[in-house]
Amino acid sequence: MKPKILIVDDEPLNLATLEAFLAGDAYDLLFAENGPDALALARLHQPDLILLDVMMPEMDGFTVCRTIRRDAIIGRIPILLITALDDSASRLEGLDAGADDFLTKPCRREEIRARVRTVASLNRFRSIAEQRARFEHLYELAPGAIVLTDIDGRVVAANARAEGHRIGEPIFSQFHPDSTPVLRSAIVDAMLDNSASAAREVRAGTGEQERVFNVRAAFVPEGASRLVMLVFDDVTAEVQARRKLETMNEELERQVRARTRELEESNGLLMSYANFVSHDLRSPLTVIKGYLSLIQEGVVPLNAEAAPLIDRAFQSTLTMQELIQNILQLAQDEHDGQRGDASICVDATPVISRLWMRVRDLFPAVTPRFDLAPLPEVGVSAVVIERIFYNLLSNALKYSSAQAEPVVTVGATLSPEGPVLFVRDNGVGFDARDSDKLFREFSRLSTAGTTEGFGLGLSLVARLVRAHGGRIWAESAVGAGATFFVQLPAPRAASAESADTPELQPVAATG
Repeated sequence: MKPKILIVDDEPLNLATLEAFLAGDAYDLLFAENGPDALALARLHQPDLILLDVMMPEMDGFTVCRTIRRDAIIGRIPILLITALDDSASRLEGLDAGADDFLTKPCRREEIRARVRTVASLNRFRSIAEQRARFEHLYELAPGAIVLTDIDGRVVAANARAEGHRIGEPIFSQFHPDSTPVLRSAIVDAMLDNSASAAREVRAGTGEQERVFNVRAAFVPEGASRLVMLVFDDVTAEVQARRKLETMNEELERQVRARTRELEESNGLLMSYANFVSHDLRSPLTVIKGYLSLIQEGVVPLNAEAAPLIDRAFQSTLTMQELIQNILQLAQDEHDGQRGDASICVDATPVISRLWMRVRDLFPAVTPRFDLAPLPEVGVSAVVIERIFYNLLSNALKYSSAQAEPVVTVGATLSPEGPVLFVRDNGVGFDARDSDKLFREFSRLSTAGTTEGFGLGLSLVARLVRAHGGRIWAESAVGAGATFFVQLPAPRAASAESADTPELQPVAATG
C-alpha cells in the first residue's frame, strides 16, 4: 500500500509544484485548498503525512494544526508546516500548535522529497510498531492458548496460556496420538486456504487428567516465513457435562424400558386375575340364576306373594352378570392402554336412563323421583359412563332415601374443557370442609351414618375419571343434599362448537 500524503495550500500553483516534486516517488497524493477541506480529508483517509501551508484565509495552518492534534483519530498524523515566515516567533508558534517540522518557501525539490520520505517512513514504522505492540498485548492476554507453528508443526511462539509448548518442539507431543492427524490437517488446510479453519476437537492427557480443546487454525504471513496460528479453547467442562448427560439419558432410557416391562407384566397379571375372579364369580351366579329361572318357570311351586321377590332376585343376577362383564371390559381397556379418546362419540342420555332402572331396583322400598335432562355426547365409552354413574346414582339414592320424597337429578352443562355432567340429590349432604376426603380410599364422612360401604367407591370413580382425561368434584352443605360434577372429554367434532353452545338445562322426568 502506498503512503498517503495530504497537501494543503490555498494557491493552485503551489499545489501543482508540490505535486510535481513528489509525483515520481510512489505516493498517493490528496489535495485541499483550505482548512475545513483539509480536516475532512484527513478524517476520511487518515494520511501518513500532511504538508500544510501556514498562510491561508479563514483558517490558517496553525489553527488547522491545533485542530488535528485535538482529534482522537487523526491527532498523531505527522505535520510539516510550509511557510514563508522565517522568524523565531513563527517557528515557536508552529511547534506550540503541534507541528513536527518546517519547510521554508521557496522549497527545494530534493529537500522536500528527502523530508517527506523520512517522515512518511518513520510514521509507517511507528504505526507498524504500535500495531505489533497491540497484537502482542492481546496475544498474551487472550483467554485461550495461542501457538504459532511452521508447516511441519514445530512451535515458533506460544503465549502464556499455552503451557508445556516449547519453541522448536513439535506441537503434537502435547496431545493424544489420536489428535495428531487432526492437528496436521488443520495446519495444512490453513496453509492451502490462506484463511481460518473451522473448529476441530483434540484431546490431551488421559483418564481424570484428560482435557479437551476446540482448535482453530489461521494462516499468518510473516515475511518469507509461512506460519499457522493455532487457537485452543478449553471445552473440557462442556464435554464432560455432555458425556454425563448422555450417560444419564442412557440410564433413564434403560429404567424406562425396565419399568415398561414391569408395567406390561403387571397389566398382564391384572388381566389374568380379572379373568380368574370373574370366572369364580360367574360360576355361583350361574347356579343362582338357573335355580331362580326354574322357579319363575313354575318347576317349583310358588305362592303369589313370593313371585315379585323371585323376579327381582332374578333381575339382580342379570345386573350382576352385566357388572362382571363391565369389570372385564375395563380391565381390558387398562391392559390395552385405552384412555379418553375424542374419536369416541356416545350419547350419555340413554346410558344414564338404563342405568337408573338398575339402580332403582337396588332400593325396592324407596320411591324416588328421577329428573333426567338431555345429556350431551361425550368422548368416553358407554362402559366407562356406566362405571362412573352407577356409583354416583347409587350414592344419591342411598343418602336421600330417608327423605319423604327422595329426588335425584341428572343434568349437564358445557364448558371449554368438555361437557360437565352432574348428579344432584336432596339427601343428608356433607360439610363442605370435608370435600377433600370424599375421593380418598377408605374414607367415610360423619354424615354417612350407618349406611353400608368401605369408602372405596368414590376413590375408584375418581381414578377412572382422571384416567380418561376428566375431573370430578362435589358441592354440598349438611342437610342440603349434594351435587357431584364430572367433566369428561368431548368428541372432537363437538369440542369446536362447545364454546358457542348454550348451557343445557335439566328437564323433569319421573321414574
